[in-house]
Amino acid sequence: MNQVQLLGNLARDAELRFTQSGKAVATFTVAATNTYVDSTTNETKEQTAFINCVAWGKTGEAVGSRKKGERLLVNGRIQTRSYDTQDGQKRYVTEVVADFVGKKLDGEFDSGSNFDSFEQPQNESIPF
Repeated sequence: MNQVQLLGNLARDAELRFTQSGKAVATFTVAATNTYVDSTTNETKEQTAFINCVAWGKTGEAVGSRKKGERLLVNGRIQTRSYDTQDGQKRYVTEVVADFVGKKLDGEFDSGSNFDSFEQPQNESIPF
C-alpha cells in the first residue's frame, strides 16, 4: 500500500497554477520534524525533512491559498516521475500527491475529526 501522512508546516507559500484544460494544480513544501534521542550523547535532537507535495483539482484550489508557516495535515501517496531538461539531461522527482489537506485551526484540523478532544475519565476504577 502506498499511503503517506505528513504533519508539518508549509516551508513556503503554496503555488497555484492551472493546466491548459483549466484543472487546478498546487505545489507546496511541507517541513516535517522528527524528534529522536542521540544514542551516543543521549541528547534529544530534531531532524526536519522538506517534502515536496502536489495537489490537483479542488484539493489544489484549497491548498493554493495556504501561506508559509501554516500547520497542515497531508494524506496522499508517494510518486516518482522523470522528465528531460532542455539540454537533454534526465531529472527525477519524488513527491507526495495529496488527496486530502487539512489546516490546523484552534487545536483541531478542519477535517472535523479530532480524537484528542475526547474527555479522559478521571479517578475511574476499571473493573478488570
